[in-house]
Amino acid sequence: MNWQYTAYAYPMVFAAVVAGVLSAYAVQFVRRRGRNPTVVSFAVLTAAVAFWTATTAVKLFLVDPGAKLLAYKLLHVGAMAAAPTFFVFALAYTDRRELLDRHVVASLYVVPAVFLVVLFTNPLELGYTGWELSTVDGVTVLSVADGPMSVFGLVYGFVLLFLGLGIIGQYALELDRPYRTQATLLIVGMLVPSVVAALELTGTPPLAGGVNLIPASLAVPSVTFGIAVYRYKLLDILPLAYATAGAHSADGLVVLDADEVVVHVNDHVRPLLGTGDPLLGRPASEALPNYDDFGDGRSSCDVLVEDERYVELTRIPLDQAGDPLGWVISVRDVTPRKHYELALESRNDELEVLNRIVRHDIRNDMQLVTAYIDIVLDHEPLSDEARAQLETALRRALNTVDLTDVLGQLMRATNDDERRRALDVGDVLRESVEDVREGYPNAAFTVGGLPSATVFANDLLDSVFVNVLKNAVVHSDRDRPAIVVSGTADDEGVTVRIADDGPGISDEQKSVVFGKGAKGLESPGTGTGLYLVETIVSNFGGTVHIEDNEPRGSVFVIDLPLAAVEAAD
Repeated sequence: MNWQYTAYAYPMVFAAVVAGVLSAYAVQFVRRRGRNPTVVSFAVLTAAVAFWTATTAVKLFLVDPGAKLLAYKLLHVGAMAAAPTFFVFALAYTDRRELLDRHVVASLYVVPAVFLVVLFTNPLELGYTGWELSTVDGVTVLSVADGPMSVFGLVYGFVLLFLGLGIIGQYALELDRPYRTQATLLIVGMLVPSVVAALELTGTPPLAGGVNLIPASLAVPSVTFGIAVYRYKLLDILPLAYATAGAHSADGLVVLDADEVVVHVNDHVRPLLGTGDPLLGRPASEALPNYDDFGDGRSSCDVLVEDERYVELTRIPLDQAGDPLGWVISVRDVTPRKHYELALESRNDELEVLNRIVRHDIRNDMQLVTAYIDIVLDHEPLSDEARAQLETALRRALNTVDLTDVLGQLMRATNDDERRRALDVGDVLRESVEDVREGYPNAAFTVGGLPSATVFANDLLDSVFVNVLKNAVVHSDRDRPAIVVSGTADDEGVTVRIADDGPGISDEQKSVVFGKGAKGLESPGTGTGLYLVETIVSNFGGTVHIEDNEPRGSVFVIDLPLAAVEAAD
């Protein structure tokens, strides 16, 4: 087999080598990080270009007419695959995944497949109508007269090529650096061979006749694609990153590639972080303060950046078609919120100290007082007036002890850290009734059918029932108060009813009885205990209200959501 050598083949060989290297790199990328449509289509596209340019170079080196014609047919395998693959790549690159259906993609290759069959068999000269050898600048070249199917295949390829360029071009207008640079490299790379092809096919000088330079012009996209891949991380970070982050966010936005290296920052990042150092190209652990805090599964963290200024870093996974590509880090100034939180924490600490003083120091002293009063009442001869005064002091002291208990329960009720768990309302209610029954033997408690219903609560649920039960006894005007406890449940919640036969509560009082009152926790009546009841029930996601009992008295109705319902909410 005879060969010829020509400088025309060098750009084609160069394009084949570069495209082959890019295709191999993309294949390795898929093996390391898994498939995604952009990388797979890029690998196929560069492989098609490599095959196209390589077989064209071989055709140019060959002298034998039959071998040249075979090489001519083979080069169209790469040429016809390139256009639909570039269109698929454009769809994947711009994240139009709804169009990347398997059947849609397969349909794009129907025309190329039919064209290749016709080209190799050439029935009725549909593929080509003739061919001849000629000499141009001392080089033997093959000239082929296109048949109808060749013309149709050429038009089809151009349509897909320009559609792909339009999709990427439209998307490039919405992007910022480095994504606009990525898109520009892709467009320029594909535009050059498109212009060369138009000049070749229309016979426009200086490309009229002679050696077909369309494959040689593919050296340009090989170079621009290579720059896009290696310099601008084409396969690592795509325009999806910019779309995810938002083009005009007031927050600082940092884009990381899959290796957690900074590949993009917007104009707000460095002022928010209080740094003038360059961030691009640096590992995130060096560029962003406290970045290592994300290693324990957290998605956000607060960072003190300078003086008393705080920013919140939030890390958002960046993926395409389920494949990880990197992360977007938002940087937001949260100084006012952080200062409020710190002040609130300090105030809570102070309240906790006060709570300890009240519940331990004052409670211990008052228990000592009540013990001495009991001793005096039991063992010392007293006048009626002195005894009455001491009994009044004892009641006040016992009430103070009760108030310290209520204060502790209120602190727990407003503490979000108080651990909750699934509790059976019926079991808790029965235990509460027994506790109150022991303290008030003069009262008659009747417990009706209680449902087996589970709510999401904590030990304070017992305080709810105990406070309502005690309230019914203490404020009764009967010598033997009668309290009836019952409950019902449905698919969403459980309702507990505690009915008494006392004097009842007026409609005006029903609307305010659960408040702390104008005089605070020491307001008259049952304000303290019932305020506690309402606070705890609200924290459990429930409600409490009062109804009239028949023929007299009041009914406290407590509604609580079932554990499954609250979890779903």
